[in-house]
Amino acid sequence: MALRTAEEYKKGLQDGRKVFILGKPVADVTEDPYIKVGVETAAFDFLMGHHPDYREIAVMKHPETGEPVSSYFEIPDYPEAVGKRHELVKTACYFAEGALPFVKDVGTDIINGLTAVAKIMGNKTYIDRIHTYRWHCAQKDLSMAGLVTDVKGDRSKGPGEQKTPDYYLRVVDETTDEIVVSGAKAHITAGAYVDEFLVIPTRNMSEDEADYAVAFAIPANSEGIVQICRPNFRYEDKYHFPTPNPKRGHVESLVIFDQVRVPKERVFMLREWEFAQYVAYAFSAFHRYTAVTYKIPILEYMTGLGLLAAEANGVHKVSHIRDRFIEMIKYTETTKALAKAAYGEPEDFGGSGMYVANRLNSNMAKLHFASNFHEFVRSIQDIAGGILVTQPTYQDWQHEELKPYLEKYMGGAGNFTAEERLKLMSMLHHIVASDFAGWHEVCTIHAEGSFAAQKMMLLAEAPMEMYKEKARRAIGLNV
Repeated sequence: MALRTAEEYKKGLQDGRKVFILGKPVADVTEDPYIKVGVETAAFDFLMGHHPDYREIAVMKHPETGEPVSSYFEIPDYPEAVGKRHELVKTACYFAEGALPFVKDVGTDIINGLTAVAKIMGNKTYIDRIHTYRWHCAQKDLSMAGLVTDVKGDRSKGPGEQKTPDYYLRVVDETTDEIVVSGAKAHITAGAYVDEFLVIPTRNMSEDEADYAVAFAIPANSEGIVQICRPNFRYEDKYHFPTPNPKRGHVESLVIFDQVRVPKERVFMLREWEFAQYVAYAFSAFHRYTAVTYKIPILEYMTGLGLLAAEANGVHKVSHIRDRFIEMIKYTETTKALAKAAYGEPEDFGGSGMYVANRLNSNMAKLHFASNFHEFVRSIQDIAGGILVTQPTYQDWQHEELKPYLEKYMGGAGNFTAEERLKLMSMLHHIVASDFAGWHEVCTIHAEGSFAAQKMMLLAEAPMEMYKEKARRAIGLNV
């Protein structure tokens, strides 16, 4: 079944999964007005493989059968694979009109991280299992979500010290053929509309916390899995002006595991507590660069919106507005430059033969992006002005009595008609001043690792001894 169509992907989601949103069960995630936004965004992954302009980058040959499969499943066991992955993720984001489909990149980043750790461990059973799983997903053209972050409870305490033992997902029973797990994973992007869940530990574990050191894969509609989603915006957006294509985005879920049975052939770590943190670290080495890559099209698009807003308001030549332009351009192009530097120096992760983007540059890029995004948004808000949040709605524009007033009073500078200016400001409201915009700002800080995580990685990856040695030589120190 390699290379499903978008319709085949959507049909596969009608499988009895247990999903809730706004306190109500969802009968069909492909038709729910909130979740449908994510489904339609994810569907671009399946459109891309059949599009003649994108097939070359989106599709590869299965290494054993030769059949066409998604390029996301390629094993990055050679340096150039890192640059190819960069182009794949970036192109997918452009193709999906500014939003990454997000249903294969995270999952395959986890598969790659698990492969690397299994090789470092020298555990042939895990190596074979994850290899089999990779090509099972490729041949079935399955979508996947990565489940990493536990709910954590009291963050000052470890998994075994919590008042509720299931604040971190754990093994609660085991038989010869399967394990049983309970717990929850939070902030799961696209969880409601993927075929498979890939679960890994989120942190280091001690020996007495070995039950929490577990990694596995399981179908999203498995018995005992419940998802609780929070909406960002509706697919049928009545308030904003329509655009040639619907707005894109994703929905997150809290995924609850209530005595869920997992076959052992789908278990990739079981109580090897010494390697729990290393699995999380390996995943982040692959995924943090994916995150930096998909931010590039978003920044380019948002910069363009800010520039157009200045023109619509007639302030594009004002000195302080031009200073805003400089800051926006500097931020966008520096992020792009750091991303390019990262994939230009690929690394063999831990001697596993699995290549990742340069970890120092990847973390620099992610920290730069996350640290400066609020100011970037502020620049766009400053340029757009108060109309960003006080503008009439599209429903007002459609009103027979009100439209003439809006045409008269809402016109913009230059050739911007009232309709064009309102359409631009309507999209800007969605991007930098709506509920969705608040979600985006928080996700920019916390998704793919917090500020603290990036800073710790800079300290871990920076060539600090080289820095000091150069200083020693310059002044003749022997210490």
